[in-house]
Amino acid sequence: MPGRIDTGSLFGEINKVFKRYGLGKGLGFVPDRLEISMKRSTPSDFTLTYREFFTYLPSEVLEVATGNAVDFLNSMGVPPEKIIRLANGVEVTLEGDAKIAYFPILELLIQDRHITRNFDPALEALKGSVMSLLDLFDFSWDWSPEAEEKWKSNIARLSEIIEANPGMESEIKELVKRYSHAT
Repeated sequence: MPGRIDTGSLFGEINKVFKRYGLGKGLGFVPDRLEISMKRSTPSDFTLTYREFFTYLPSEVLEVATGNAVDFLNSMGVPPEKIIRLANGVEVTLEGDAKIAYFPILELLIQDRHITRNFDPALEALKGSVMSLLDLFDFSWDWSPEAEEKWKSNIARLSEIIEANPGMESEIKELVKRYSHAT
């Protein structure tokens, strides 16, 4: 399954075989439409449904591209019944831990035509966002008595702070406004 296979090493090994036989780079097509849905059923069990579409490809190329995608997914351990050919693409359903999200993240990143020069900054930005979120929130993955108590306590404390510091809300709104116009 994706997330369990070292795809970087796999692709590197395939590239070595290509070079050994005198092949250059193949041509890969980037999907022009992605649909991603992920559902958490337990803290460590997820179902990911991923659809990629190539609406710009002529039918004969689309047939080869989707066939290659199906073969590749099968070789990575995705059962054939979890892969569906669509009119202009492929749908895959994966089940596993949160690492299954790495699969569509790869597809999202290659949407950037300049990924080779933007890759490290993109990863650093993602890392920074995750770390900032972890500093800002104490996340809960379910609604439990403990989560309810934390939520009520947090709301009460926030209300007290806003009441004592009426400028806080406008300060945060101004930050959001400033950062949303900075992009």
